[in-house]
Amino acid sequence: MLRAFRSYQKRLAGARERSLTTSELPDDPSVVSYLVAAAAVLDTPSKQRLLQAPDTATRLREELSLLRRETAVLRHLPSLPVVDLTQAPTYPN
Repeated sequence: MLRAFRSYQKRLAGARERSLTTSELPDDPSVVSYLVAAAAVLDTPSKQRLLQAPDTATRLREELSLLRRETAVLRHLPSLPVVDLTQAPTYPN
């Protein structure tokens, strides 16, 4: 899990030019699960689903799948999604 998170962070670092250092990552699986949910670039409903997972193991499995998918996307399309853009009102002017 931590390896997948580090890989995801490296891909994001290329787009954002910043990342967590590996020494900042905690050892507690529960803390890691909440850290990943908070740090992942996701829309609000996706983050909420992660936070509502019934237990740490389920949350970590879902996050690992998500991190692998997002890392693969970032590998081929090195940009960040604008997750909140669709939530803002649009104006014709």
